[in-house]
Amino acid sequence: MKHPVNDAQDHHDLPSWFDEVSAALAYSDHIVLSGNVGDLFPSSDITQSAFKGLNETLWEILHAARFEALLAFDPINGLKIIHAAGPNQLAALQDLELPLNAQSHSLADLIEIHRIVTEFPEFRVALLIDYASHLDGSHSEEIEAFFVAVDLTSRRLRYAETRSGRNPTFWLVDYPADLPDWFVLNNALLREVQLEAPNLEDRFRYAQHLASSLGWLDGQAEAQSERLLQQFALACDGKPLVAMDAIAKITDAEGFDLNHISDAIRVFRTGSRRNPWTSPVLRRRMQDAEEMLSARIKGQPHAIEKTLDILSRSILGLSGAQSGAMHTRPRGVLFFVGPTGVGKTELAKSVTELLFADETLCHRFDMSEFMEESSVSRLIGAPPGHPGHEKGGQLVNAAIRRPFSVFLFDEVEKAHPRVLDLFLQIIDEGRLTDARGATAYFSEAVIVFTSNIGVVKGSQADNMGMNVLPSDTHAELSVKITRAVQKHFRNKLQRPELLNRIGQNVVVFDFLGSSGMNAIFDSLLDRVVSRVEAEHGVAITLTPEARLTLKQLCIMDAFEGGRGIANRIETHFINPLARQLFGAAGRPVFAIEAIEEKDGKTVFILEGETQEEHVSGPHPVHPTHPSRKTTTQRTKRPTAGADEWRARFEKLRS
Repeated sequence: MKHPVNDAQDHHDLPSWFDEVSAALAYSDHIVLSGNVGDLFPSSDITQSAFKGLNETLWEILHAARFEALLAFDPINGLKIIHAAGPNQLAALQDLELPLNAQSHSLADLIEIHRIVTEFPEFRVALLIDYASHLDGSHSEEIEAFFVAVDLTSRRLRYAETRSGRNPTFWLVDYPADLPDWFVLNNALLREVQLEAPNLEDRFRYAQHLASSLGWLDGQAEAQSERLLQQFALACDGKPLVAMDAIAKITDAEGFDLNHISDAIRVFRTGSRRNPWTSPVLRRRMQDAEEMLSARIKGQPHAIEKTLDILSRSILGLSGAQSGAMHTRPRGVLFFVGPTGVGKTELAKSVTELLFADETLCHRFDMSEFMEESSVSRLIGAPPGHPGHEKGGQLVNAAIRRPFSVFLFDEVEKAHPRVLDLFLQIIDEGRLTDARGATAYFSEAVIVFTSNIGVVKGSQADNMGMNVLPSDTHAELSVKITRAVQKHFRNKLQRPELLNRIGQNVVVFDFLGSSGMNAIFDSLLDRVVSRVEAEHGVAITLTPEARLTLKQLCIMDAFEGGRGIANRIETHFINPLARQLFGAAGRPVFAIEAIEEKDGKTVFILEGETQEEHVSGPHPVHPTHPSRKTTTQRTKRPTAGADEWRARFEKLRS
C-alpha cells in the first residue's frame, strides 16, 4: 500500500487565481496582484510536488500561455531578467537598451523600461513591477505623471498592435487602492486579482511535502501520520505556507517530531519555548488549589469546585479535545454569573495567580465601557486612516504581548453586539486580527466572563423584583439563573451561538451566607488594622463587643455581598478611625472599647477615655489647638444601640 505522501498527486485543485491570471493574459494590459503575494504556491505542473514562490509560479503560468520571458523590477535591485525560454530569447533581451542590474532608477527610467518591454515585438514578454505601492516618488505629482505615461503607452499600442498578443505588466501592491483610482477603475483592460490564503487542501499537500522532505514519516503508521498531518493543516488555518515552513524549521531546531508538531505551533504563535501549562510547579499547585482559592473567595464552595474542574482539563490540554480543535481554542472558558459582590471578579484574579503566579496577567475589560458600536475599535484598533490606527487594539496588543494570560470581561451582557461577535471568534477559532492585520492567538489563554444576569427580573410585583433570593438553595439558584442566562442570550442579546460556545462552563455563584459574610468581614477588617499599623505605627484593638457591633453594622444586607461589606467597613470603621487618628496624633495604641452611632455618624469609645463629645467634624482639630474641648467626665457606654442591631441582624439571618 502506498504511503499518503508518496501517493501520486494526479488530481489537485490549484488556487483560483491561477485561472484568473491565465485568462487575463489574453486581453489585459495590466494585472494588479494583491493579498498573499509573498507565499509559496503549488506547482501548476501535476508531475511536480514542489512549491514555488510567486515569480516562479507566474513564469509557469506565462510559459504555458506561450510567453518566452519574464522581467522583474523593484525599487532596490532594479531590473532583472527572471526567466527566458532559451539562449536566443535571453540574448535578444540583453541587446535591448534596458538598464539591467542597475540598482537605482527614477520614475522616468521606469517609464522608459515599461515602454521598451511593452513595445517589444519579437516574442511575448511580461514585466513584473514589485513593491508598486512603494515606488520612489518625492511628490504625488511625480507618481501621477508616471501612471499617465504608462497609460499613454498602453493606449498607443492598443490600436496599433501588429503582433499576436500583448506584453502585460504585473503590479504587485499591498492594496489595490494603492494605485490611482482613475488608473484602476473602469479600465476594461486592467484586471485586479486577489491572491487568497491557502485552503485546507493546499495546506495538507504542503504538510505532506514537508513531512516527506524532513523525514517525519519514518516509522510512522499510515493512519497516524495522516491524522497528524491533517491536524497540522487545520491548526494553520488562515496562515500562509511560509508559516508552515517556519513551523517545520522550529520542529527541526527543537528536536520535535510529527507527534509533537503542536509544540512547534505553540512556539511559532507565542514566540516562547517555555510552556507554563506543562510546568510541574503548576501541577503541584493544583493539588492545593481548593485551599488557595478558598482563602481568598469566601462562601462559594460550589463555584470553586466547578472552576477547578474546568481548570484541571485546561491544564491537561483537554479543553475541546472532543471537537479536534485542541490547539486552536482557548485553554479554558469560564462564565461566572450570580449576585453582585459575591467574588466573581476576585475569583478570576485568584485563578490568574494560581495558574501563572502573577495577578497582573489578568487583563480586565469592563464591558460597561464598550456599549457603543464605535468602542469595538478600542479592542481591535481604529480603521486605516483614523487616528490611532498604528497603535492597534488593546485586546489584540495584550494577547500578542502576553499570550499566557487570563482575559476577564466583566459584565459581558452590557457589551455592544459587535463586541460579542469578537468573542465568538475568540472562543471558536482562538484568534483575533486587528485593523492593522496583526493576529493574536488565545490558544494559551483562559477567557473569563462575568455577569449578573438572572438575579433581577423585569417585574417588581413580588420579591422586590428579585429572581433569586438568599433563601434559595444552590440547586434552586443554579436552575433559575441558568434559565435566565439562556433566555437573555437568545431573546435580548440574540446571540444564542455565543452561549452555545460557552457550553456547560457556566459557574453559578451563591448569595453570601452568614459564615461567608462573617469571613469576609473578618478578612477585610484585619486587613485595615494591619495596614494602619504598618503605615502609621498605630496598633488597633477592638473588644469582642465592639467587633460584634461593627460586624452587625457591616453585614446587614445579604443582597450587596462582599462589596457592600467593604463599603460599610469604610463608612463605619475607616472614616471615624481617620478622624480620630488626626485628632489624637502620636497616640501609639487605639483600644476601641465600644462603637456607637450618634447623629448618623459612627463613634469610637476608646479604653480609658473620658469624654462627652467626640471629634467628628469634617475638619480635624489638632490636640494642642486651643479650641479643642477637653473632657472631664467618663461616659457610660450605652448598650441599647448594640442590642437593637443584634436583634435586626438575627432577624435578617432567620
